Amino acid sequence: MAAQPYVIRKQKQLAALASAARQEIVDVLAKAGTLSVSEIALILGRPADALYFHLRALKLACLVRQVGYRYRGLRKEALFRTISPELRLQYEPRSEPNRRAVTAIVSSMLRLGIRDFRRAFQRGDVIVAGRQRALWGLRRVSRLTLPQLAAVNRSIERMRQATSKSKGRGRLYAVTVLLTPLDHRSRGANGNRKRERAGKK
Repeated sequence: MAAQPYVIRKQKQLAALASAARQEIVDVLAKAGTLSVSEIALILGRPADALYFHLRALKLACLVRQVGYRYRGLRKEALFRTISPELRLQYEPRSEPNRRAVTAIVSSMLRLGIRDFRRAFQRGDVIVAGRQRALWGLRRVSRLTLPQLAAVNRSIERMRQATSKSKGRGRLYAVTVLLTPLDHRSRGANGNRKRERAGKK
């Protein structure tokens, strides 16, 4: 039976994830399960010493927990995992603290995506066409009816499920998705025009 997604709604938890480094740690632990600091460092390509501060912050926020120890030779290693294999953000558009926190998290997600895209592209050997394409940069602007929007959401959900099922095999990939309405632009512009017209009368 699949574990229930854990919904991140507390401000302390949301604030902890504004850090791109902490997002990476959570991503790896949620996907790989139980890992030591040295294993997390190896996957992320970071020095292990740089991760302890972020792991402490994630533990204090109750997003990551220590689940025991393992011995490698004579060395004792602490083991960590996320509080759930699936973590989801709570979106509360009417709450200013939530809006600020979630926007900071998404900003970090996008910075990570840009960094990873740049690094992969600069390698020069990444596959960029065909069924095994490994690098995409995609932006589309479109008018969508409610049924069409529902279809887009179903596609995103299928993609989320496809990337949630794999465990332990294959190459590690990151998928970053952003869906946002753009009518706030025209609303702001129309509002300004209305005020200008009212002033001329």
